[in-house]
Amino acid sequence: MGESPVLVTGATGFVGGHLLEALAARGARIRALVRPRSDTARLEAVGAELVVGSGLEDREAVARAVEGAGVVLHLAALTRARTEAEYFSANAAGTRVLLEAVRSARERPRRFVYLSSLAAVGPSVDGRPVTAAETPRPLTAYGRSKLAGEEACREAAADGLEVVVLRAPAVYGPRDRDLLTFFRLAARGVLPVPTGGERRLQLVHVADLAEALIRGATAPAAAGVYHIADPRPYAWTELVTEVARAVGRRARFVPVPAGLVRAAAAVSEWSAALVGRATIFNRDKARELLAPGWLCETESARRDLGFEARIPLPQGLAETAAWYRAAGWL
Repeated sequence: MGESPVLVTGATGFVGGHLLEALAARGARIRALVRPRSDTARLEAVGAELVVGSGLEDREAVARAVEGAGVVLHLAALTRARTEAEYFSANAAGTRVLLEAVRSARERPRRFVYLSSLAAVGPSVDGRPVTAAETPRPLTAYGRSKLAGEEACREAAADGLEVVVLRAPAVYGPRDRDLLTFFRLAARGVLPVPTGGERRLQLVHVADLAEALIRGATAPAAAGVYHIADPRPYAWTELVTEVARAVGRRARFVPVPAGLVRAAAAVSEWSAALVGRATIFNRDKARELLAPGWLCETESARRDLGFEARIPLPQGLAETAAWYRAAGWL
């Protein structure tokens, strides 16, 4: 990774924690931008240099974090929020602040790697995987905010900065909380499947995503937008069957009408709003769940980054379920 430190934002998050382990295994010097009350135990364990600030809006701390870094790996993002403005403040404006600091640094980082999402481009249509050339049609506020972050990256690339954008689908693996609910339902023998036609999607194990981020930082030919996923698509029924197998249960599908999914999401969103909180299961999430599919082209990542997902879904789900049990989450 070179002698200069690698700056990681979002290092205390789910993906960030796995990226730290992968970077440390390669002997990289790690620097992380963290908030004052962040749990930094994992960072300290790998000897990371900590730059403390109130967030990406803290321009002084961001400037200190960027100065002298060789590569910036930008993972920090808001994945649940009460309003679209909150998403844009963190995911779009925050990315712009970070890029401005990179472009203004005396010792300018050579490359900026931005972790985006398939939500930024939107779902696949007619079973055709989306490509980097696709006209984005995000369904959700989160997706629109991540797309705005991508646009800031394109502007920086036009100014001469090496920029790599990695779009990930649903990410799973040890320490993930967003898909934990599906594992808990499967452990109870409940496997919800939305009605209205078979939907197909791709996923990525967090360890594979961490590897892709490192490839994005180091591969000489890397430039532009790449989709990072297990190339094997799964129908929704296949996915929940594999989750059930991972927790040692038989698959028993429970058909859930689309209208009920939307209604439950609305109730979840409104209930959270009453207590001033954000929830991962809201009306936007229902739109994603009911979309025709989430498929993406992965050949470009194989060609330019030398990246191929190595953890097949059944193995990854089994490892995740075992971790949940060991941690007392399941």
